[in-house]
Formats: sequence, structure tokens, C-alpha cells
Amino acid sequence: MWIFFRFISEIYLKNFFIIFLSLIGFYCGIDLLLNFKDLPQSVNLQLLYVVFLACSAVPYILPLSIVFAFVLSLISMIRTNELVSFYALGISKNLVVIFPFLWALFFCCVYIGLNFTSFAYANDYKKNILKNGVLNKQSGEVFLKFNNDFVYISKINNGQDSVQNIKIFDLNNSTLNSFFEAKKATFKDGNWILKEGNLTILPKEYILGAKGLDIQDFKELGALEGFKPKIIESVASNSSYSILDAWESLRLFKNQNISIETLKINLYKLIFMPFFAPFLMLIMYYYFPVISRFFNLAFVAFVAFVMTLLSWGFLFLLSRLSENGVIISEIGIVLPIVLLGFFGSMKFYKNR
Repeated sequence: MWIFFRFISEIYLKNFFIIFLSLIGFYCGIDLLLNFKDLPQSVNLQLLYVVFLACSAVPYILPLSIVFAFVLSLISMIRTNELVSFYALGISKNLVVIFPFLWALFFCCVYIGLNFTSFAYANDYKKNILKNGVLNKQSGEVFLKFNNDFVYISKINNGQDSVQNIKIFDLNNSTLNSFFEAKKATFKDGNWILKEGNLTILPKEYILGAKGLDIQDFKELGALEGFKPKIIESVASNSSYSILDAWESLRLFKNQNISIETLKINLYKLIFMPFFAPFLMLIMYYYFPVISRFFNLAFVAFVAFVMTLLSWGFLFLLSRLSENGVIISEIGIVLPIVLLGFFGSMKFYKNR
């Protein structure tokens, strides 16, 4: 069993890395040809652009590489009669596909794990370098709701966990109780530390001759506990989300009675979409011929590649329809992956 695992893994992994690196190189090459004149003069930023460009290509290239590598591996084994030899030795049909399938799941899990990190923001970094000549740019004005507070921010220093000119309005039953105003604020230990500002407390009852506004100056004051900078940055610039930030934003905005459909779509795309490749690979395997004598393997490979591209394109279309509100995200993103998984499991069970 160990020998068989090493043999089939070596064939699949060799094809996978060749195709994956080739497609990454092709993607980066085409993009650089189109955008080279718009790149900043700094060599460091140019190198960073290439790195982030390669990272931003992974969501599109990884699923195709997983399936294409398996198709080429299978065609190679059929052409050399290795596949039929495995069957003749008593190796089951399911055992032949299980190791490449597990490798495909492993690559998908690695990709999902990377999306918990700053890897998920590679496309935003790439755009910032190309359009603004900087890795992180300042976001403009934003107005948000957090619990009973409404927050206005003049400028967001992306990547620095700080903002400029922040105002926090404390409301209770649509009545303004008080508001904070500060020149700058920094996120530290789960809180926003407001600096160089003032607190204005409004009277509960407006009576002629009674005490009016109570204005208090402060050097530092904590506020907005748990309101993470990345959530504010993503809302302000309509940027990407990591899985962790998308989940926290989902929990936060759900409690604020704010629409969370965009967050759900981002979360579903990061978690479910990668598994399109292993399940499609599993389904396609059972329709391949065992020997090449009665089939044109070049045509079989061509059909497999076309079906992969059509399936991937159809899923991408459904995700875009979900983003535009034509269909709900559960039907456009989750359901197709679940159906592929169900059909693949059914084929695996029938050939046990």
C-alpha cells in the first residue's frame, strides 16, 4: 500500500505543481504586460506587486490545477496501461482515486487556512500598489453603527490600526445622550483609545435656566470595545475579508440589524468554493476509460478540460448572481458544492 501511495502521489503531485506554477507564471506575465507602465518606479513595490499578484491568482488557478493535474495523471496511466494493471492486481477503483482526492482536499484546506491570514487581502494590496503607489492607502469618510453608537470617521489609516477625526454619538431610543470627538484614535487591546478630544453630555430635560451642555476634555479615553480596525477598513473601502474578519463582521452586523448578505457571500466563497475541484475530480474519474485501445485519449482529455472550465465558469456565474442579489447565496454558492459532494459520494459508494 505504501508503494502504491508513493507511486500515484508522485505522478499526481508532479503534474499538479507543474500546472499550478505554469498557470501562476502565465497569469502574472499577462498582467505585467498589461499594467507594467502603471507600476510605481520603486523596485520594492514592483516585487511586492508580483508577489501579491501571484497570491491573488490562487483562488482562480488552484481549483483548475487540482482537476487538470488529475486528468493528466489519469491519461498518463491509461496510455501506459498502468491503470488496467492496477485493476488486474486487485486494487479497487476507489483506491486508485482516493489518494489524489485526499491530496486535493489537503490543498483546499491549506488554501482555506491561508484565508484566515493577511493572504486574503493580497488582491487589495495589489490594487493599492497599482493605483496609488503604496501598500496601504488611507480610506475616506465612513459612517457606521455599533451597538447604540453611531461612529463617524474622517480618515482611516489602513494597516496601522488608527483613524483620524473620529466622532461617536451615543443614542438611546433615538435620543442623543452624548457624543465623543477626538483628533485621532488607536486600536489597542480590543479597545479604541481616543486621544486629544472632548466628551459632550446633553441634558436629559431641556429646561430654561437649568444646566445645559456638559463639555469635558480628555487626553485618552477607551471606547468601542471589540470594534476591530479591519472591519472598519473593509466597510470603508469595500475590500476583501479574511475568514476570521468576515465571521466577526457577520456576528457584529447581525446584532446591529444591518444587511449581512455581502458578508455571507464572502464567507461562503472562501470556505465552500475551493471544494468544487476535489468533488468534480472524483465524479469525472468514474467516466474515464480503463484502456486506450478503443478511445482517443487526446479527445477524452480535451472533453475533460472543457467540462472543468464550463463547470468552474458556471459556479463563478452563480456566485456573481448571488453578489448582485439575483439569487440567494445559499443557492448560488453552497448548494452547487453540496450537490457535487453528494453526487461524488454516491459514485464512490456505488464503486466500493
